[in-house]
Amino acid sequence: MSLSNITSSERLHISFFGCRNAGKSSLVNAITNQNLSVVSDIKGTTTDPVKKSMELLPIGPVVIIDTAGLDDEGELGDLRVAKTLEILGKTDIAVLVVDAAVGLNNYDRDMIKQFEERKLPYVVVYNKSDIVTPRLSPSGVQKDYPPLEGGSKSMISGWGKTALHKINPNLKINAKELRNNSTKQEKTLWKYLNKSQLGYKFRRQQPIGNYIVDFFCPTLKLIIELDGGQHNEKHNIEYDKKRTEFLNKLGYRVLRIWNNDIDNNIEGVIEYIKSSLTPPPTPLPQGEGEDSIVSKLHLPPQGEGEDSIMSKPHIPLQGEGEDSIESNPHIPLQGEGEDSIVSKLHLPLQGEGVNYLSLSAKTGEGVNELREFLGKIANENKKEKYIIRDRLHVGDIVVLVIPIDESAPKGRLILPQQNVLREILDAHATALCVQPEELKQTIAKVTPKLIITDSQVFNKVKDIVPEHILLTSFSILMANYKGKLDSLIKNAKIISELKDGDAVLISEACTHHRQCNDIGTVKFPKWIKDYTNKDINFEFTQGGEFPQDLSRYKLIIHCGGCMINEAEMTTRQKRAEANGVPMVNYGMAIAYMNGILKRALEIFN
Repeated sequence: MSLSNITSSERLHISFFGCRNAGKSSLVNAITNQNLSVVSDIKGTTTDPVKKSMELLPIGPVVIIDTAGLDDEGELGDLRVAKTLEILGKTDIAVLVVDAAVGLNNYDRDMIKQFEERKLPYVVVYNKSDIVTPRLSPSGVQKDYPPLEGGSKSMISGWGKTALHKINPNLKINAKELRNNSTKQEKTLWKYLNKSQLGYKFRRQQPIGNYIVDFFCPTLKLIIELDGGQHNEKHNIEYDKKRTEFLNKLGYRVLRIWNNDIDNNIEGVIEYIKSSLTPPPTPLPQGEGEDSIVSKLHLPPQGEGEDSIMSKPHIPLQGEGEDSIESNPHIPLQGEGEDSIVSKLHLPLQGEGVNYLSLSAKTGEGVNELREFLGKIANENKKEKYIIRDRLHVGDIVVLVIPIDESAPKGRLILPQQNVLREILDAHATALCVQPEELKQTIAKVTPKLIITDSQVFNKVKDIVPEHILLTSFSILMANYKGKLDSLIKNAKIISELKDGDAVLISEACTHHRQCNDIGTVKFPKWIKDYTNKDINFEFTQGGEFPQDLSRYKLIIHCGGCMINEAEMTTRQKRAEANGVPMVNYGMAIAYMNGILKRALEIFN
């Protein structure tokens, strides 16, 4: 089967989320090289989710989904957001698009929380890097920069017409954001730096060029940056290096302090800062930039005697020896291997496992990197699954019982039948396709290993097939392939517990035209009423419909799910479980009512 013929349910679903005007649609168009989504400066241009099946290298066949803004407003906007959240249940990989000039907001954070609760692989993309370079906090999450602390702009060294540097005007937006988003470590250090407690005035979140620094003393041209473990990662080391080179060229000194030091040794940190409150030499001596080991260790330059690096680090831990680097596990040193100081720290990387990229959908910068990154995530989360192939051997004979009646599509087989037939051939086994009326004479001529039947004719087939031949249905195989088999099996018995007036939801994931003898709306209600002798209230859904509130149902009977991907099928099962409602599959329900469920499951033993 060529890539162009792979059904949507078998493709990797990559969904783009974000607030209005973050650039989701522009990025979707850039990554697909198509004008798939309408792009406009007007907020809320994307209304309903836009889907496109395509081949995306290096991943392969995918479905790309563009969604409405998470911050859409009004009654109609609420409906759009609800549709966007529904897409989560169909998503294999999520891309959260953030406007780099604005930064993460509460809508973005809530979405990240949902990704993590669902254990959904995701990447956070800071778009519009052609306008502004995003500044990541040590946790990997972009900070919302608070306003400058007190005073007028004229009081800030280097600000205004006589500035030593230019300020990216877009950073003023970040600099005016709410202050209460500061990290715990920033708040802790600010208690010591605020109100000139160390003899010099410090400002926090000061824009300089394309950057915003954590703490800034204009008098001393001193910058203090707080780092988490992620700054030991290669891409952040490179970013920090460029950042430091820019600041050093402007005559600023940079002190880097690890968050671990703030948490565990704040007194030592303050002593280290006090020792640095002197005017720096100009230009700065080599090695005092933030990329040097000296600055990473928070130690004085290497020398002789008691001030050498090996003899006395500036930030000793209270209650521990001060005479070796090994005695201070909160002073990370760049290194590799089991014997490096980094490996002895056992310092968890904040934001580890979360991916952050900066790009521009407008210029295309970073778009190829995003494609490669999505390919990496896809490979890391790839699961090799089969419907039946892994249970067959070369030369096995499999009989497929396919009734051709008024509900069968004209001129073709339905998708589960196609997929099973293909896997039998891939296993180099032999497939025989028959209608129910031909089954008896067929197995009189050959002895198949397995018979797979349409669930609707289980009652006929079970009386024809000898006990020594394995028997199951297309629907049961699909249940194992797409959902949680064990949960569906145990719920079949609920059919026997139904009472008068109970509500039963019969849900089909496909959108075929309802026939006069339709299995979902006609046959199933009759079978269940005949089996239980109860007056049951039936409700029906089709295609993408699946109620949010399932609590009123005693039982959900769902089709095999061949037209939806595994993520959506699993989401429906989890939603049913969360509402305390048992859910069973078509094939299992029919096998149970025919007294052959145990036999139909022997193929999985």
